[in-house]
Amino acid sequence: MPAYRSPDEGEVREAVVARLRQMMPAARIMHEVNAASFGNRIDVLAVDRAEIVAVEIKSKKDKLDRLPDQIKAMTRVAHHVIVALHEKFLVETPTNQWAAHTERDGKFYRAALPDVVDRLGTKVVPWVYPLRDRSIKAGGYNDYPWLAPTLLAEALPSGALDMLWQAELVTMCARHRVPANRRATMDFMRRALRWHLTGAELTHAICAALRARECIEADPAIPFEQESRNAA
Repeated sequence: MPAYRSPDEGEVREAVVARLRQMMPAARIMHEVNAASFGNRIDVLAVDRAEIVAVEIKSKKDKLDRLPDQIKAMTRVAHHVIVALHEKFLVETPTNQWAAHTERDGKFYRAALPDVVDRLGTKVVPWVYPLRDRSIKAGGYNDYPWLAPTLLAEALPSGALDMLWQAELVTMCARHRVPANRRATMDFMRRALRWHLTGAELTHAICAALRARECIEADPAIPFEQESRNAA
C-alpha cells in the first residue's frame, strides 16, 4: 500500500476492488487515474472492453466537502460512478420501528445517506462500508446493498478522451487513420477523434488505451494486440 494511503482508506478500497471483480471479472482495475490532464484523480477505475466504472472512496478519515466536484469530474469520463463511503457519514434521522436501524428510549432512528450524497442523483450509486444488515428487526435486510450499475451498450461521455496521455492519443489516431502527427496538440487530436470516430469506436478505443497503459498501481497491462486476439 502506498505510504500516502491510510489503513482506513486501504480497508475500504480492498472491499471495493473485491466487489468490482465480482461485477466485472474481465475488467482491468486501476488506481489513482486522473480524470483529465490536471484534474481530479479517480480513486478506482474498472475498465472493461467497452465499459468504465469510476469509484470515489470516502473512508472515516475523509471529508465530503469536495465530493460534488469529484463526482462531476467522474461523470464526464465514465459510464457509471460509485461513491463508497464509510458508515460514519450516515445521518441519524427519526423513523418508525419497521425502518429503524437503532432504538433509544422508545424512539426509533434510521441511518440515512447524507444530503450531499442523496443530492447526487440516480446516476451515482452509493455503497456504504462496511456492507452489513443495519436493521434492528430480526431477519432484517441490508438497506444499502452494494448494487451493481446497470451495464449497457452505450458510448462513453466525450470527456473520457481527457483521461488519455498524449502518446495514447497519437497511437489512437494512427490506428484509426485519423490525420495527426507527434507535433499535433492533444486538443487537436481529441477534436479529430471525436469528428472521425463513432461513439462505439471511441468507447472501444479509449478502453483499449487504458487497459494497455503501463502504470504503477493497477492490474497487469493488456496490450492492444492481446485485446485484438481476444475479440477475434
